[in-house]
Amino acid sequence: MAYLISELGPPKGFHPISSTTIYLPGIHKAYEFCSLYIHHTLPPLVFVDTHELAQRNESYTFSHWGSRDLEKPVHALPDKVSELLLNVRFPNLETQTGHPLNEGQEEGRTVQVDVPMHLRYGSPRTASSSSSEEDQTGAYERIRVDWPQGFLSCPPSSRAITKNKAKSVSLPKHVLSVLPSDNVLVAIPPHSDFANTSTVLYLPLGNTRDVAFVEPLTALTILACCFWLFRVANKTARRLNANAQPTQRPKTS
Repeated sequence: MAYLISELGPPKGFHPISSTTIYLPGIHKAYEFCSLYIHHTLPPLVFVDTHELAQRNESYTFSHWGSRDLEKPVHALPDKVSELLLNVRFPNLETQTGHPLNEGQEEGRTVQVDVPMHLRYGSPRTASSSSSEEDQTGAYERIRVDWPQGFLSCPPSSRAITKNKAKSVSLPKHVLSVLPSDNVLVAIPPHSDFANTSTVLYLPLGNTRDVAFVEPLTALTILACCFWLFRVANKTARRLNANAQPTQRPKTS
């Protein structure tokens, strides 16, 4: 039976990676006319860089719904989820040892899909000076991210449908609209060993007590950098002007 396992980490930081492993049992030719999809639903604090994903077209193509802004903090954007649909490229119809499959073999194929993700800056929070575990976690915001949903899109006559016991796939209408309407969707469930199919990330937050001196220091740093750039540009311009002036040759009698 096909199954899905997903990991998202590291749990602390701004650049986690989603690593999804999908196992497809049986003869590979059963999936010859099928397409493999992975659907991510991301909370507002988590986003993907579509320019970064475009460089992974050897592994998958994608469709994206939601904000594509890479710089704005979460409070400057609508409080809405974003969605990512990956069309994963199937590996060749060979076993993992590299030998072609015979019709009687039942080896499966494991497909791993990595998606780089990023976290937005959260709103600063007042943190206590206490050393208790509860107060220390106040410097972080917990973000629960559900596992992605994996499924196959196959023609009605495909043997992959009978091999994987077709289960219903629940997808939004805008996602269904980009899929072939004549195909049958076959869900790939999470592995039965995992009762919890979500991951918790911890987003580092700023302290509101630090804002009073962080903002002025940031402004002073920017002004100092501008002054330094102006000074270097002025010195460079003077040197170039001096080199451009013609040198006077001594007169000969």
